Amino acid sequence: MGQQIEQRPFRVREFRGYALNFAAQLEASLEHTILHILKARDLNRQVLFAAAAAAEIDLVRPEAFLAQIEVRAADVLADFHGLDPDARIARALAVMTPRTTIECVFGTCPDGLLGLFERFGSQPLYGPETYRLAFELFSRPEHRRRAKVLGQLPGQIRPEHVTVAASLDERLLHRSVLERCHQREVAALNRFAEMIVDLCDATPALIRESLDQLAVGTRGCKMTEWAEGWMARQVRLPFVAPIPASDPHLRLRLGREMDDLGRRLRNCAAQRKSFTFLGERLIYEVVKPGEQAVLELLRLTSGDQTHWVCEDLRAPRNRRVSPETAAWVQRKLDQYGIFYQSVAHPSAEQQALHRLVDHTTAFV
Repeated sequence: MGQQIEQRPFRVREFRGYALNFAAQLEASLEHTILHILKARDLNRQVLFAAAAAAEIDLVRPEAFLAQIEVRAADVLADFHGLDPDARIARALAVMTPRTTIECVFGTCPDGLLGLFERFGSQPLYGPETYRLAFELFSRPEHRRRAKVLGQLPGQIRPEHVTVAASLDERLLHRSVLERCHQREVAALNRFAEMIVDLCDATPALIRESLDQLAVGTRGCKMTEWAEGWMARQVRLPFVAPIPASDPHLRLRLGREMDDLGRRLRNCAAQRKSFTFLGERLIYEVVKPGEQAVLELLRLTSGDQTHWVCEDLRAPRNRRVSPETAAWVQRKLDQYGIFYQSVAHPSAEQQALHRLVDHTTAFV
């Protein structure tokens, strides 16, 4: 006896939403339309879902879509002239190849689009406009790189992958970014790309090189580590610094200089790079014979006016500076119109007064 081949059982893969509504309309004119979709393989299902999502198919006025079928697959409709328009569309969608169906829906079927549709899986995309967006990426020459990077993703393609690929800054088009980035983060990433060009002298080649260093095939990873790497390369501010670079005693520290400052003075300067990158706070090293210190300035704005205030002044290991150094720094800040509260350690008389009035709790 020949070897008996075990037939795999048929598993119903349901679908809902706009795709089911479209299929139900066709089912009313031609029986078993829904059953045909239930049994179809992933590519055929996705092509039908794309047809359901496309604005070109208006079942209230189906003549335009039937005209497209007549142009590209006239033989398909040859035996169906006795049926009503909805039934003819249902028959055509059941018989036409996926490529022909896409050509009837969008006008053409660019290379790579069918492969993308097959990787969407068995369910209709929750954003029906994503089918049209995917077609735009693969059909327009200016989006060729976006389509290429999208095709580099392994496994199933999610709708979010398509929307991210369509909206990312050209300089950030990379497989590792598509794997890590959510749609809600695209605007921030695009803004960050502009900032590193201005503040870090980033070129498209350097950005590409930094993205190549990210691991691919990862899940649950974010772009934070990559962003931190670029903040360490900051070389300028987005505005004029409140203390001129010519000042020999107060040195602005940016990027990797803040890492070095943190190691030398045993403080948290390395963790303040994001504040400097965003222009909220600035870190200055006090270069004064006899004592090292770190000065932190806070940026305050009101309308079109900007002011700076001394937020903190610390010696190594975050200790207090001497009264002499504090007074010297205050005189320096006076030269540049920078505000400050007293940065000197209270005198013995002041400390006694503070104890008398219970002046120990910081105001929050």
